[in-house]
Amino acid sequence: MRAPGLLDIPVAPAAGSPAQRLLLLGVPALILLGAFLPGPDGAPAPRSLLMLLMSTLAVLLGLLFWLAPRRLGYALTSTDLLIRRLSGTTRLAIPEITARRSAGRLGWRTFGTGLPGYLTGFFTFGPDARSAVMAAASRPDRGVIVEHAGRAYFLTPADPDAFLSELARRGATVAP
Repeated sequence: MRAPGLLDIPVAPAAGSPAQRLLLLGVPALILLGAFLPGPDGAPAPRSLLMLLMSTLAVLLGLLFWLAPRRLGYALTSTDLLIRRLSGTTRLAIPEITARRSAGRLGWRTFGTGLPGYLTGFFTFGPDARSAVMAAASRPDRGVIVEHAGRAYFLTPADPDAFLSELARRGATVAP
């Protein structure tokens, strides 16, 4: 059931190429393949527990790689900006937000996830007034900086100008 006045904001398409995504899905496939390779002597050893653990790991990684980018999202209520990630939702009060376009880009990931189409966690940032941000983005550049309670968030809405206009209409401070 949708909350009244909830406006979903489309996320920008991922920056990663299809080849990168295919390569990423190759990781669980290699783990799964490794579970069924014969032992060093060439004979299949009774490794049922190892096969089960590696198969489970491969399936979980595959699900994570597939599900994570689909869970990234932004929404506006009449009073809050909601930032949805695989690990949960962050709620920021719109009247306390300062937002602006950014020419900066994400740098090194210091903590978080860096999958194609799903960049979350703490990243270095530059060249911009901010040297570090909390990212919830689908790509490393062409985003929006949202500042709230001393923390800067890097978001990548599909239409940054429309997103900033809607934030301003709902009471956020939007810098040019």
